[in-house]
Amino acid sequence: MLRVTNKIETPTWLLIIAIYGGWFGVTWYGAKMPWWLLLILGGWFTGWYYSLQHEVIHGHPTKWRWFNDLLGYAPLGLFIPYSIYRTSHTLHHTTEILTLPGKDPESYYFDPDDWAAMPGILKVLNIVNNALIGRLTVGVGITIVRFWHGELRRMLRGDLSHLGAWIAHGFLVVAVLYWVTAICGLPIWLYFLTFAYPGLALTMLRSYTEHQAAVDPQHRTAIVESSTLLGLLFLNNNLHVAHHDQPDMPWYQLPAFYAANKDRMLARNGGFLFTGYGDVVRRFLFAPIDSPVLSKQP
Repeated sequence: MLRVTNKIETPTWLLIIAIYGGWFGVTWYGAKMPWWLLLILGGWFTGWYYSLQHEVIHGHPTKWRWFNDLLGYAPLGLFIPYSIYRTSHTLHHTTEILTLPGKDPESYYFDPDDWAAMPGILKVLNIVNNALIGRLTVGVGITIVRFWHGELRRMLRGDLSHLGAWIAHGFLVVAVLYWVTAICGLPIWLYFLTFAYPGLALTMLRSYTEHQAAVDPQHRTAIVESSTLLGLLFLNNNLHVAHHDQPDMPWYQLPAFYAANKDRMLARNGGFLFTGYGDVVRRFLFAPIDSPVLSKQP
């Protein structure tokens, strides 16, 4: 495993200042902004914050996990408790279970038996969800409902291990919404539509192409060679094979690492490469990227 050479991680600290400063600034002036500008800025800073949460989960910018967690704990995106996301994402980094339904918590595939028992309307929604336009619209809602449904089922089974995380999350959501509504004068519905929902949609643009079913687990992780702007938004996590190869490497080192090891990366993932998000849009805006049913367990 490569070690971080810049132990202070100055770029990540500057990133933290930019994200929090931007979010506070946009919420503070948001009531005076036209809705379209609020949508662009609110979605950007919330999506950027999701990328920051991913970064701190992987041990940045300090060696102290508790301190890193504090930097990513605020529920600016409202929907998912940070500590639960941290646990599930750590499990997701087990290469052998990638894309496997019921094992990989970030999989969008279904077991054939579960698919056969699914009501027709849900099948349609999940097929729509596998096209990019669906993933960025109804797919955001599907992801939220699936996550909440899974958490509710866990509690109804008597497993209360996540209850503390939900209680803490609830209090912090109230604090975020107090700032947004009482201090900044933004209605909750407007924050939902211009910050929370589009912020998660941007995150799901990145994750849309990250993994695809394949017999060889090494072939299930993609590379998207993106522009500087989206690379910054996603903190270079679009170079996903590089991230899975070096999960502890800070975001600003990934491009150089990928460039130096591109041939090895492509050999490892069987050439699973997109030349940019324009490539992704052209190929999958209205076409499913894959079947939602994992008909044969790899």
